[in-house]
Amino acid sequence: KTDVDQLQAQLLGIEEGASDYLASVEFSGMIREDAATGFVPFREVWNMSKSKAGGAGWLVAGVQSL
Repeated sequence: KTDVDQLQAQLLGIEEGASDYLASVEFSGMIREDAATGFVPFREVWNMSKSKAGGAGWLVAGVQSL
């Protein structure tokens, strides 16, 4: 179980490829992964893709911890 105390998101960029869209979003904030400990800061970039074909949503293509 992860508790989220603060969460910010910032779109870093979006690109259009031949068959899909690619987006990078930076997430940061304060989380707690153990009820016995306090909240700690985190910062990650999530890379996501979305196919131009069909009605499928965004898929996580990778996560990078900063």
